[in-house]
Amino acid sequence: MTTYYLEYLKLKKKLRSWLGPIIVFILIMVAYPLTVEFLEKDLEKGFYSLLWISILLSMMFSTEDIFLEDFNDGTLEQIIISSSSFPFMIAKKIFIYWIMIGLPISALSFLFSLGITKDLNLSLFVIFLAMISSYIFLNLFVFGSALSLNKGSVLGALITMPIALPVLIVLGKSIIALQFGINYLELLLLLLGCLSIIISTVPFIVSYVIKAHLE
Repeated sequence: MTTYYLEYLKLKKKLRSWLGPIIVFILIMVAYPLTVEFLEKDLEKGFYSLLWISILLSMMFSTEDIFLEDFNDGTLEQIIISSSSFPFMIAKKIFIYWIMIGLPISALSFLFSLGITKDLNLSLFVIFLAMISSYIFLNLFVFGSALSLNKGSVLGALITMPIALPVLIVLGKSIIALQFGINYLELLLLLLGCLSIIISTVPFIVSYVIKAHLE
């Protein structure tokens, strides 16, 4: 529990790292109805595509320097030397980032969805999709951040973005399936299955990549 609290305090002090992505998400969502006057009476047509892309971008921005400070001050090296559970430390860091960034964005997704569509059932489904997808995107971009550690965040984003595209496709199909009442639970289970695989493998892969950078 102490480790979680320490990670929380470290992230809380870095206001730009957790508040910045949330503000970016809000700005994109607020700008959407202001820039599509011709869809004024049918805003939901493009809303969900923009929503998923906004979540993806917010998660990408949030992981931009997730390891950089610890890498530069030698904290990562000390953790690796003194602890045999480096992957679990990474998993805890990802979880705290999701609590501080992913959950607020998921709640905001529900509010924006409800405001645009006036459909409570659809918006409740959206909050589950947002929670799952934000955790998936966060793990993927943490992997990209580890690959590009000390080499610039753009490289990590370019490497990771193609891996995230199938998730966007499934999210889009999930909304369509729910609207037509067909197979949406299967798609939700598919996302949950992907998440379970990702959260159990990414911390170990990331720990190996970071160790390679330090050697």
